[in-house]
Amino acid sequence: MRRLLPGYRLALVLLLLPLLLPILGFAPGAQTSEDEVRRVAQSVPEVEGILSHPTVETSARYDVLGDSWEVILREETSGTVVAVLTIEDETQEVSETEVYPIAETLAYPSTSEEDAIKLALADREVQDELTRHGPYTSYAEYEDGEWTVYLEVEEGGVVGGMPVEGGERKEIARVEVDDETWQLNYVWTGDQVGWRMARGDYGAYGKQANYPYVWGPLALLFALAFWRTDKLYSLRNLDVLALLSFLVSHGFFRGGETYHAVLLWYPPLLYLLARTLLMSFGRGERVEKTSNFPTAALLVLGVLASGLVLGLNLDSRVIDVGYAGVVGADRILDGVLPYGNMPEEVGTGDTYGPLNYLLYVPFLWFFGWSGEWDFLPAAHAVTALAFIVGAISMLVAGRRYAGAQGGAAMLFAWAVFPYTLYSANNNTNDIIVAAVAAVAIATATSPLARGASVVAGFAIKLFPIILAPLWMLHDGAKRRGSLLDFVLGGVGVFLLTFWVLALDGDPIGGVVEFFDRTLRFQGERETPWTIFAQVPALKVLQQVLTAAVVLLAFIVPVVLKKRTIRRLAALSAAFVIAFELTVNYWFYPYVTWFEPFVFVALLLATSEKTALDRESEQPPSSSGQHKPGREAAYHEPSKPSEAE
Repeated sequence: MRRLLPGYRLALVLLLLPLLLPILGFAPGAQTSEDEVRRVAQSVPEVEGILSHPTVETSARYDVLGDSWEVILREETSGTVVAVLTIEDETQEVSETEVYPIAETLAYPSTSEEDAIKLALADREVQDELTRHGPYTSYAEYEDGEWTVYLEVEEGGVVGGMPVEGGERKEIARVEVDDETWQLNYVWTGDQVGWRMARGDYGAYGKQANYPYVWGPLALLFALAFWRTDKLYSLRNLDVLALLSFLVSHGFFRGGETYHAVLLWYPPLLYLLARTLLMSFGRGERVEKTSNFPTAALLVLGVLASGLVLGLNLDSRVIDVGYAGVVGADRILDGVLPYGNMPEEVGTGDTYGPLNYLLYVPFLWFFGWSGEWDFLPAAHAVTALAFIVGAISMLVAGRRYAGAQGGAAMLFAWAVFPYTLYSANNNTNDIIVAAVAAVAIATATSPLARGASVVAGFAIKLFPIILAPLWMLHDGAKRRGSLLDFVLGGVGVFLLTFWVLALDGDPIGGVVEFFDRTLRFQGERETPWTIFAQVPALKVLQQVLTAAVVLLAFIVPVVLKKRTIRRLAALSAAFVIAFELTVNYWFYPYVTWFEPFVFVALLLATSEKTALDRESEQPPSSSGQHKPGREAAYHEPSKPSEAE
């Protein structure tokens, strides 16, 4: 190796000496501390105004070669550098000040992040939420004059907060603080953080259906029409109270109190389950009176209430389920499988049957679609059609099974009951499946129609498949012709709807995708909208109860001794309610799932002259002469005692 000349050695030493001296401890380094430099910077007139803002922070860095300090002024919420100062270390004099132009136009918060967090922590709701958890971390973000404070804990799960960082942590509170006034614009705790529907946003779900001056008169009319004033302590009055008591739970829901809302919808569900289950075996089966109102009044009020529902729907909001229906129809028109191809804002909108999307196709073709989540006229049109079909079907069912007053009463009940309006105003598929239930009960004497109705319900909302054994065996297990007709009706609807799974050219793959997106997703999803989430100790019972419901759905239809339309409606309601009691997610429009069945079973007066209370295998009464293949005409009782 070539050796360096003595002159080069000396030059190299002199060059490296300034760098080696601090390491060897011979250089004095900075004589001024960082805190002293900050104090000097605060006295500079050009930046005094900038430093008066609570979110402007200073950082200092010592320059060894220049023996000076560089002080950077940064607005923390935006990360913007607004000024840079150079301060000599030995003399502590400011040798250079550069204020950037943005310093004059930048919007500075008047509250610091620390103060915003303190304001959030002072809230009573936040304090109560923190007592339910262990150590927490907090931070805040500023945007457009508002501070958003986030509180997180080291917990998993989707109940009681919103998962973050891949589910390893959970956000349990979020508070928005007004920067100028220090007021809390909103306080979200627990389930409210991750679930908009838990926040009590008045009108966000159902819009006008949430206002007391809308649902109050409807509930009052329903009670006046069916309340037994002559017999206060009667099953009818308990039935009316149970049907309207969902409004109590709903009041807590509208107030953003998830825990109480969830617990309070179980008593009416359990009562109706017990009531309809016992009725299906003949206990409490006799209904003495249909309504207090005359037939004409029921009919007029039913028509007026129908107009109200349809009118309010024009100003209602389409929530995610209705939007998913429109998107799914658009995918089908494009020849694309809806499952696995939903937009991000409604990523789980493909959890329903193919008929749910096919029903929107003609209306999407007629009205078109902007591609945005806007008014969505196709969704409103489907809701209006479903409501009208349901109303007509209930009118037909009541007229067929209980005469003119029965038809008017069923139309009235359908239109006036508050949860028909609530479901319609959300524009979800719940009103659609309720309409299918109404059609089903109106045509229940036909095994072909029964099979078609059950499969249609399954092709929309999945759960009606639980009714298949009951409706298939309604005419008895020995009537092979009825069983064959039921199967033919079901297979026909299946072929007319499930062809959608072959849109991508891979039917097997479509079936797998359908299963993953529907049945598997519904079985595995976690939500706060069930008692098993709000009371974790009961979680161990959920799978056992679900298995029991499925088992009963197969066993009970076989052991039934008497088969009438009333008992069919009652047991259908019982199975649907039992299923709802075990699911991971429940919402108030689900009341309409069993609404037509409950109305027919509990409200129509006993009539053994029609299929309502006459056994399906029993020949028609001799007093009801009629043409073969048609239901015996209903005759109003001629004596007051018979009506009771």
